[in-house]
Amino acid sequence: MRKRKLLSNLALSLVTVLAFLFLSELTLRFFYPVIKSYDLEMWRYSLSGKILIKNNFHENKPNSYLKNIYGVDIKINSKGLRDYEYDYSKPSGVYRILVLGDSLTLGWGVPFEYTYPKYLEKMLNETGNIKYQVINAGVGNYNLQSEVMFLKKEGLKYNPDMIILGYFVNDAEILRPTLYFLNRHSYLYTYIWSKFNILKAKFFKKNYKEYYQSLYKKGSKTKEQFEALAEELKQIVREKNIPLLVLLLPELHNLKEYAFEDIHAYVRNIFKDCPIIDMLSYFDRNLPFGFYWVSKEDPHYNQKAHKIVSENLFLTLMKLKNN
Repeated sequence: MRKRKLLSNLALSLVTVLAFLFLSELTLRFFYPVIKSYDLEMWRYSLSGKILIKNNFHENKPNSYLKNIYGVDIKINSKGLRDYEYDYSKPSGVYRILVLGDSLTLGWGVPFEYTYPKYLEKMLNETGNIKYQVINAGVGNYNLQSEVMFLKKEGLKYNPDMIILGYFVNDAEILRPTLYFLNRHSYLYTYIWSKFNILKAKFFKKNYKEYYQSLYKKGSKTKEQFEALAEELKQIVREKNIPLLVLLLPELHNLKEYAFEDIHAYVRNIFKDCPIIDMLSYFDRNLPFGFYWVSKEDPHYNQKAHKIVSENLFLTLMKLKNN
């Protein structure tokens, strides 16, 4: 009798917990626009706007349209790019630039026409008779490993005249699984997990500075992989005779006391045979905290930052053209 009562109480408790979780999930979905955050918005983009190809490598989902993702609409073309429709074959008289990168290049939180590849395209096409196409191949959560894989699988099909690598400090990361059953289907799980990670980072884990520095630590797998991938990328462009320009995109948490100048110097040395533009020197490091952020919680580049990148990229390309 006692055993039956215990089982009955356990069953009742389980049903109560499941009902609470179900109602919490429904409540969170209903009120989501009020409590949306960077982590949840990036999750929505990953869930609806990307597809897994193989071995944790993903691409933007072709022909997807994501409405109001972090304040902007994201439209993906038939080949998985946040850009206009382009044939692989290059039209006669067109100079084609392929821009590889992550969510900064994609233009997270920024309208399509104000992303730095499109700003750059507009300025280039105002210079003369040559028609320029600047193709935005940025994908959220990409790293150098993803970018080299994309270049080999898709990027070279566009027959680019130049490749720009938009490199960010965390691009030495290794590809890892990102979506499981719960965080593929549950707002509640993703919301709780994001808050847990914030607390864990605050009280138990190394901060973002230590994490980024650890990616380039001597003897680390991430540093070894970065160097191998950088060499592979340089070998590809040498064999295809395609100029590679490396664009170093600074981390925006604290420009005044920048913590990653040593990493910038290291990356510049790795790509010393290529033209390099380090954008750190072009941002005003005395402006208020968050001036270039896309939101108060998110240091992705806002429209002002994208414009600075594109304007200085444009000047660099004009110098290269005239040399």
